[in-house]
Amino acid sequence: MSEPQGPTAGWTPALRISGHVRPPASKSLAIRSLLASALARGRTRLEGLSDADDVRAALRLVESLTTVRSVGAGGARVDGSPPGYYSGLRPNGAVEVGESGTLARLATGALAFCGAPGERHEIRASGTLLARESPALLAALERAGARVELLHDDASRRGWPLAVTAVEPPEEVLLENPTSSQEASALALALAAWPGSRRLVLRGALPSRPYYELTLGVLDAFGARFGREVRGADEVLHVSGPLHAPEGALIIESDASAAAVALAAGCLSGGEVTIGDLGGGSPQGDVRILEHLRAFGCSAASTRSSLRASGAPTRGADLDLSGEPDLAPVLAAVAGVVALRGLGGSRLTGLETLEGKESPRLTVLAEALAAVGCAVEKTRDSLRVAPGSRTSGPLVLDPRNDHRMAFAFALLGLEREDLRVQNPGCVAKSWPSFWTDLA
Repeated sequence: MSEPQGPTAGWTPALRISGHVRPPASKSLAIRSLLASALARGRTRLEGLSDADDVRAALRLVESLTTVRSVGAGGARVDGSPPGYYSGLRPNGAVEVGESGTLARLATGALAFCGAPGERHEIRASGTLLARESPALLAALERAGARVELLHDDASRRGWPLAVTAVEPPEEVLLENPTSSQEASALALALAAWPGSRRLVLRGALPSRPYYELTLGVLDAFGARFGREVRGADEVLHVSGPLHAPEGALIIESDASAAAVALAAGCLSGGEVTIGDLGGGSPQGDVRILEHLRAFGCSAASTRSSLRASGAPTRGADLDLSGEPDLAPVLAAVAGVVALRGLGGSRLTGLETLEGKESPRLTVLAEALAAVGCAVEKTRDSLRVAPGSRTSGPLVLDPRNDHRMAFAFALLGLEREDLRVQNPGCVAKSWPSFWTDLA
């Protein structure tokens, strides 16, 4: 698919991945917890923060909003700056969100509703985030009275960089036709920071709902309370704040989507992998990786404090990934290995959000699977992978600077000889030590 530019990395069919693996701490939980800490009353203690690029970006952003003290490796103390008519977030200059869509949306909602009323805040982005957008979130903020200015030349792209002028949120905020669960998460976080009760109205299907529920779980730890009702076709979330720093330290557990890569690698390589600090009761929806691996015929189980997987896949699977689309690259790779081994075809559905991620993931996955010799059929929201004409010889796959594509291509290398991954350092977004941790 590509000529190598600079260093490459990859796995081979001779590699056996087995044993206890400790993935980095969840960046999803870390980003949500850091933003909630910045908006809460009191001082929050956080432990277990990873050094992933997205988490570092979130930490730098929070440091620009309030006082943060580093305490040992992965520890931080955050003094909150809760919103109010004469208070609120007052960053010194523009804030940077890096390439993180989660951070960009949460920060945009927080500065629009929890910044000092009437003050203008610029939000800058970099890398792949400069091509992404969030029209439903920006429309919701504008309906609520916040001013949104696009700071780029493409008026049709409702994304970053941009500026918002803060307002106190009204009693009811409408999010219509969301394109990401992060949009609902951003509004819920900002509303929960204020005293009293407000309503978030969700109109239209909410993609990737488990990540929204993950946000509500974090806010619950900060003392927010929620009620739910159905109003016609709308879903209404009653949000009661303010946020208060938890009494004990918040310990960020391992990232379930990263754990999924390790668990799948154990199965595909003939090993057995155990994740020792992440249990089946985790609030992260991506622990469903166990269920999906079992659908391929692997052995996978959990306890309250661990996940385990082993056993090579024996068949194709039909999976609905609408609740956990971040697992799609891992499971597409498993489907590809199953097809290369002549064990059957697979169908992955619920993938309509993938093209708007760090790369056009559905397209990139389809191209990679075809390059290794699978028969591939791609639609707007699904992927079919079946046995095809297996290819041979040196092959370099370009992950398009997308960490999850690099993970998927590494998994394909457990079956396909001479497969290398271009720009392997892009994994630093979520798992900087990936290539050494699982070697």
